[in-house]
Amino acid sequence: MPSRFRLRYVFKPLIKLIAKALIRIRVTPNMATIIMVGISILCFVSLVIFRNLLFFSIFVFITGIMDGCDGAIARLTNKSTKFGGFFDSFMDRLSEFIIFFGLFIFNFNEILWNFIDMNLVIFISFLISIMISYSRARAEIFFKGDFDVGLMARSERLFYIFITMILAFFYGFMKVFLFIYMWLVIGTFVFRIIKIYYEIKRVDQQTHE
Repeated sequence: MPSRFRLRYVFKPLIKLIAKALIRIRVTPNMATIIMVGISILCFVSLVIFRNLLFFSIFVFITGIMDGCDGAIARLTNKSTKFGGFFDSFMDRLSEFIIFFGLFIFNFNEILWNFIDMNLVIFISFLISIMISYSRARAEIFFKGDFDVGLMARSERLFYIFITMILAFFYGFMKVFLFIYMWLVIGTFVFRIIKIYYEIKRVDQQTHE
């Protein structure tokens, strides 16, 4: 089971408050999802066109908050649907791609410590980030329960980028922060796969008893 200290729980009161405000102006869950993607486009514009890490960071944070609002709106208005769940998941991956594509362009041909290619670091980071979410989705098809385990789930990934890019805006070390991010998501992916493996093994043993 995921920790009760997950950021989705920490920010739940704020998300619920924003969701209620959005409901008052008749924003539906799917509309909130589209708004979330729109804000991720602002992340891209801030970084690629204006090359401003501070604005980029702020929009990443808002993207993370809006990511929780669609589900909150659905629960508060009893409008949860299977398509809504699919649409939300699909758009989450799209927004993550947009953010990482911005980071990729911003760091194009950059080198860390004179030998680490940042293009490769960002590509691996995005790929593994997607696989973290995919592994949870696949596991929950076969097993009951929440497989949102490991340190760097989606909310934590966005929050890490938000915090570290603000620090990078003031103090630098952007490439170092992204390099650390890569290893954090790799560690999370490996941990999650191991957890899923042992769950499969446990279920198989129960089936054959």
